[in-house]
Amino acid sequence: MQSQIEDARARLLLRELDCRQSMQASETIINHQQVVNFTSNDYLGLASDSCVIDRVSRELPVYGFGSGSAALLSGRSSLHEELEVRLAAFVGAESALLFSSGYMANLGAIQALTASKDMIFHDKLNHASLIDAVIASGAKHKRYPHCSIPKIPEMDKNTDGVTFLLSESVFSMDGDVADLDVLSKRVSSINGVFYIDDAHGFGVIGQGKGAGGIIEYRAKGSMIIGMVAFGKSLGSLGAAIVGPKEVINLLVQKARTFIYDTALPPVCCAAALAALDVIANKSELRNKLYANIEYFRFLAKASNVPVMNSETPIQPILIGDEFVALQVAEQLLVDGFYVKAIRFPTVPKGTARIRVTLTAAHSREHIALLCEKLKAVFER
Repeated sequence: MQSQIEDARARLLLRELDCRQSMQASETIINHQQVVNFTSNDYLGLASDSCVIDRVSRELPVYGFGSGSAALLSGRSSLHEELEVRLAAFVGAESALLFSSGYMANLGAIQALTASKDMIFHDKLNHASLIDAVIASGAKHKRYPHCSIPKIPEMDKNTDGVTFLLSESVFSMDGDVADLDVLSKRVSSINGVFYIDDAHGFGVIGQGKGAGGIIEYRAKGSMIIGMVAFGKSLGSLGAAIVGPKEVINLLVQKARTFIYDTALPPVCCAAALAALDVIANKSELRNKLYANIEYFRFLAKASNVPVMNSETPIQPILIGDEFVALQVAEQLLVDGFYVKAIRFPTVPKGTARIRVTLTAAHSREHIALLCEKLKAVFER
């Protein structure tokens, strides 16, 4: 074990933990240093929103904190049920089922819904939870090139089982968006199942009220199953699978990460419910987020910062070399900006980067100062 740690340190790939001493916010305290935080997935700033905190404060004396058991025992509360109903209605699905995290939702759902005779096509840069789920499922599978469209002849070869296509809506490391419309039509043409990991899309992308990628393509003809994570735009904890009633009922019977896992604390559901109200009724938060994205990209390009092609809150700055990426992050921290160097194996070798994450809580001054510091660091 020690040799593995030393090897990772020698290759500049050792991960080390930091500690935050205040709320998740655009300005926070990490390792006892006041910083502007550009690493949070709290895209709409709802983790510290007063509406969310008020709802939690009201429900905590009623439900307590811990759920105490799995959902099939006494762990499921009326708040769990309310959130499932609200989420399904919000994305236009028939039903929903809560899990303790997005990782557990993907792992449990994909294993429960697939069999060895089925065929899974999945994007090469899908999240680790999707990759792990596919491997654990025992189904046949093929990874297709990132953000491409699998060919129909390849997808149609599977005559014994069901064909599944798995994709994120917004990819967490590159910040790019899958062509969900084309993918949905491709799956529909072979009567397959389209599984969308909407963790980074829900509340951010999509028309109307920002219900993510799932709502946009639920009516395209294929069976749509989606995963919504609560730890991003909802500012809470947990996740849900949304889809047809038969799918959700089957997950209750077969998804091991649901059956054998302790249910979410009820107040996490309360937080997500309050955040869902905000998303539904305050479009100005999304407008502010996209104004911040546009402002950052304008300043970054003007400063010759090598920002990648992303129109989402995830704004990677491609560097390549691990040592240089670490140096950039360390210098920015000295200047009071908290960003992280993302390295192998989280991203492919040779693609180390700084991952700037923008939120609606950032001010234009935060963004302008960050770009000023980035320009100075890259010039050096």
